[in-house]
Amino acid sequence: FTVGIIYIKPLEMKAITVMFDERFDSIPVAHGDVNDYSLGRIGHHNIVVVGPARGDQGTVATAQFSSTIRLTFPNLCVGLLVGIGGGIPHYPEHDVRLGDVVVGAPETGPAVVQYDLGKRTENGFEVTRVLGKPPGLLLKVVNKVDDKYMYIQDGADDILKSHIDRFSTFPRLRKEFKRPSTPDRLFQSSYIHEHGTECVDHDPEFEVLRQPRQSNDIVVHLSTILSGDSVMKCSTDRDLLSAKHNNALCIEMEAAGLMDVFPCLVIRGICDYADSHKDSIWQNFAAATASAYARELL
Repeated sequence: FTVGIIYIKPLEMKAITVMFDERFDSIPVAHGDVNDYSLGRIGHHNIVVVGPARGDQGTVATAQFSSTIRLTFPNLCVGLLVGIGGGIPHYPEHDVRLGDVVVGAPETGPAVVQYDLGKRTENGFEVTRVLGKPPGLLLKVVNKVDDKYMYIQDGADDILKSHIDRFSTFPRLRKEFKRPSTPDRLFQSSYIHEHGTECVDHDPEFEVLRQPRQSNDIVVHLSTILSGDSVMKCSTDRDLLSAKHNNALCIEMEAAGLMDVFPCLVIRGICDYADSHKDSIWQNFAAATASAYARELL
């Protein structure tokens, strides 16, 4: 087994294993390794899929369970963190939408920034933990996939949808992971969600008007990813952090705990905008698009 894929939520594990070409039986784990693995094959790669105990999340939990993976699988040479994250919209310059994929592989700047670890000085909070790039082999493949999209009429969309079609062979999962009918609405950063109401009921005056995409296209963005130990639901804080850190397009809670222990490429499907309007409606579809990109990469 040479490829390790990390997930955090059970729904992410479901989406990843749908991408298997073949499933393998479990094998005994090494002494000291308490992880539960799903094993399979994508193309000619034998894959190890692993996540934390149900309910655990954040950088500390991720570091703990990932530290023992190589006890059982010492030959792993490629790591992917695949799942969902919050999008940081910069419309129209960087038009991130629900269901898009953000990959931690920017042209310049760090792949992952742990935005909540640092020191307080007279000039304010100073981040002291900026993580390096993913392994060079992965970055080369990301660039190769990115180049491939340039020569296809609908870019990433056609390719990723062909992988998402794998869900059609599982009737229950097909319904569970399909694109939601709920509209993708982005609200102005100053507009706070009113507790107890639905976003569809909100005043359209505060919605950011965006040009509709053709046929619900899925777009892949290469960007810095912000990682921290708290759930982000404040759009003004989200925007300030992004502006401070390379105009990051995604924010999540696990990558910073993984990069030192298990260097990997971070792949996040966008399920919300990390604001007060955050909900879970788009989580399954976002997990599907992230997993589809991981399959394409492999």
